[in-house]
Amino acid sequence: MNGNSQVHPEKVSPADRVDDGFDGPLKNRGCTDVFFLLLFIAALGGMGYVSYLGITKGNPNMLVYGVDSWGNVCNQKNEIIPNVTSSGKDMTGIANLYHYNFLHSANPTGNTVKLCVKSCPTTDIATVTALQEFATVNDSRLCHYDVSVSSYHVGSLAADATCPPLPVLSTASILHRCIPAAAINAAQSVASGMSTVLNALDEDFLQKLTTDMETAWREMAYLSSGSVGVALIILVLLRFFAGVIIWLVIIVCALGSLAGTGFCWYTWYTYNKALNETPVSDQTDEDKELVTRWLIIACVVSGITLIILLILLVMRKRIALVVQLFKEAGKAIAKMPVILLQPIWTFLVLAASLAGLGYLFMYLETAGDPEIHSSGQVFYKVDELLFYLKWYHIFGTLWIIQFIIACQQMVIAGAIATWYFHRDKSQIGYPVLASTGRLIRYHLGTVAFGSLIIAIIQLMRMILAYVEKKLRGRTSKIVDFLLKCLMCCLWCFEKILKYINRNAYIETAIYGYNFCKAAKKAFTLIVTNALRVAAINTVGDFLLFLGKLGTAGVVVAVGLELLKTKPTLHYIWAPLLVVGLFAFFVAHVFLSVYEMAIDTVFLCFCEDCERNDGVQKPYYMSKDLMKYVENSNEAIANANRQDANPKTPTPM
Repeated sequence: MNGNSQVHPEKVSPADRVDDGFDGPLKNRGCTDVFFLLLFIAALGGMGYVSYLGITKGNPNMLVYGVDSWGNVCNQKNEIIPNVTSSGKDMTGIANLYHYNFLHSANPTGNTVKLCVKSCPTTDIATVTALQEFATVNDSRLCHYDVSVSSYHVGSLAADATCPPLPVLSTASILHRCIPAAAINAAQSVASGMSTVLNALDEDFLQKLTTDMETAWREMAYLSSGSVGVALIILVLLRFFAGVIIWLVIIVCALGSLAGTGFCWYTWYTYNKALNETPVSDQTDEDKELVTRWLIIACVVSGITLIILLILLVMRKRIALVVQLFKEAGKAIAKMPVILLQPIWTFLVLAASLAGLGYLFMYLETAGDPEIHSSGQVFYKVDELLFYLKWYHIFGTLWIIQFIIACQQMVIAGAIATWYFHRDKSQIGYPVLASTGRLIRYHLGTVAFGSLIIAIIQLMRMILAYVEKKLRGRTSKIVDFLLKCLMCCLWCFEKILKYINRNAYIETAIYGYNFCKAAKKAFTLIVTNALRVAAINTVGDFLLFLGKLGTAGVVVAVGLELLKTKPTLHYIWAPLLVVGLFAFFVAHVFLSVYEMAIDTVFLCFCEDCERNDGVQKPYYMSKDLMKYVENSNEAIANANRQDANPKTPTPM
């Protein structure tokens, strides 16, 4: 086959596509899992209706500013509630909620008075005169709205009280709530304890820390921006030096194991020799136990070392394959660098979606009908239907999040597969754009199906966590233990399904399979290549972690030199810690693309081996990857002949 020629596949079943028409992800494909796409759209419609119900019955300001005892929401104009004379007040600009009895503020039985006030009392008020002065000076009334300042008096904690009991304790406005200073002090006790420890090391530690952040903000911004460049450089280095790093780590691991084993045996030999040279009458039980203990330790360490060496011996070729996969993934990304923008788009879409869905959830959380208590106060009764619909909204949110993430994985998989299965890799066109188009046109249903499964598992975990919280302290330890075990099992199950889903998306991106067929094919390939998969998921993940760590390390090292010019800094490590964590996150974002690329190249490699033999049906893989197939010599020789005679048709 001419390297530049492209033969479009015939319309046959994917399993039969073994002729020369296959040249990358199939062009002639159909829509997959349409039912689940329709189900996803219906779920979105349902969420829209639920949100409409929430908007008609809820008010986020109730959470933000609070509600007084007569149903007035602070900091807004309110409507009159029938049979409640103090309702319908215009509270615009009156944005704080004050409780006569803060300890009972969350009790819905009407045993405390809540008022909207302009400002919270920041000092103790012990007399009626001081209460009147506070109302006059601050235009903030702590008595009932209909009580004139001249009529202020000593009140009580009763539900029908018109003034607060004296003294009124000092408070502070936190999230538009007047929180008693005593409660704040109690909450700060732990923090103050930590502060005391830190201040014992250095006086005014927290103040100096804040000052350092303000002083070094410009350098921190430079370093944070530079972390993107460092992460990209690390990507390139991983492509060219992955082998050196991996084999160096393996050699160090092997030598360290041998050294540790030798040390244990030498220690046992030393103690045993000393014991043998000691007269029997002078030997103690402690000495004998020490020798026995070191003998056991030496045997255990020797066994571990033997296992490690055997694993390295058996896995050496598979580890070499991991190294080559890093190189191939690096080549693919280099051909389409725009693929590195995918996590950024995904992050922006996720952030916008979560912001919108979170805001709508606030409506659902505050949805309810006003109910007049026997005390005359108003409480909002939770709508039972909307209580359950909140869980529906949560489930929909989980599904949307997983759907967005799955879309990114499918796009990356399709683009990398296009590169892999192209004979002429210099003429691949716009694989990222093409992969996005295939996803939108054909496979949104498959993505919806896969993300639905993960969302269901996550919802089950959330429900179990909710049940466990409600039952905490009310059930036996056995029940608590079983609940925690079940939650742990669901967590593990979720991780397994996520891994299978990733590989199923790759199969769909290549062949256009529906989700079930793709998952089955991916699972079969994973099982039949279990040792290779183990090598990728251990050695590969460890190397990617080193890449993230390396990015953070470089940024911190540069920051160390840069911040040396700031002699006014008290703790240079504080801004370095912040930029280091940010650099680690940036590296994680870019290396997530690399990780998906490695998984895709590996699965394409497995498919290539399954479909082709390298001679009658030439491989699509590079000559470097051909070294890891059974008939590597024949395949490489055939590839060399094809390179020497590029115009000769390639038999398939």
